[in-house]
Amino acid sequence: MLSRFHHYHGSNIILFEDNTVAYRKTSFAHGLTFSEKPLLPGEIFLVEIEKTERGWSGHMRLGLTLLDPQTAALGDKGLPQYALPDLANTGMSWIFPISKSQNNVISTFELVNQGSVRRDNDSRVSVLGNGHSVRTPRGFVSKMILRPQNLSQKGSPQGILPMDAGSRIGVMYVPCPKTSKDEPDLAEMHFIINGEEQGPCAKAIPYMSGPLHAVVDVYGTTKRVKIIQLYGVNSLQNICRDAILQYVKNNSVKSLPLPQCLKDYLLS
Repeated sequence: MLSRFHHYHGSNIILFEDNTVAYRKTSFAHGLTFSEKPLLPGEIFLVEIEKTERGWSGHMRLGLTLLDPQTAALGDKGLPQYALPDLANTGMSWIFPISKSQNNVISTFELVNQGSVRRDNDSRVSVLGNGHSVRTPRGFVSKMILRPQNLSQKGSPQGILPMDAGSRIGVMYVPCPKTSKDEPDLAEMHFIINGEEQGPCAKAIPYMSGPLHAVVDVYGTTKRVKIIQLYGVNSLQNICRDAILQYVKNNSVKSLPLPQCLKDYLLS
């Protein structure tokens, strides 16, 4: 199933390529977009910044909302101009700005809702797991596709900051473990920036209260974003690559007895 943007969106947004690309035609306001379908627990919604525009302050905002896009758009006030602070102030949304400061959401994003930000340095297990693929409710996702596509020969991003064109940014939520049946059903929101999972940036999300849509505010310097399709049918070539990488570490690929073109593909 193709992932698309919702047909209700901010007045300055134009959708094209079967509603998979969102373009802010003017100004820096009224750039709200939403996922067409609510996200499942553990499902990743990933976008790539395709185009930026200088002269504005701030960058794309991303998060989750319990508000139904259609209901909000057809209401008396319509959709708000901004995700921050307007949409976040409804108390039913968890949204953060994408900042310049490398891939560290936890320490650089300010909390704008009733959730909490984890600021400790305790060791934890990444929600993406330790393998080369991520198990999600809609199937396995290769970690390679979560990363920018313009990589160096060493397989690392070529100086791409989170708000740059080519940057890939995802959002997901995972239910919090319960120690008793009486505890409420809550979830944590996680960002994935250029393939790196950032840890929980918001907690105490009542995900059983209603469907959670992804929110992308095409704000400030961010001009155009594209949804990266994670859940289509994989080619046999990609499946073989993912299978090989399950057993071979990235830094060992160069020593494999393979033609250079195949090594490059494994690291792509």
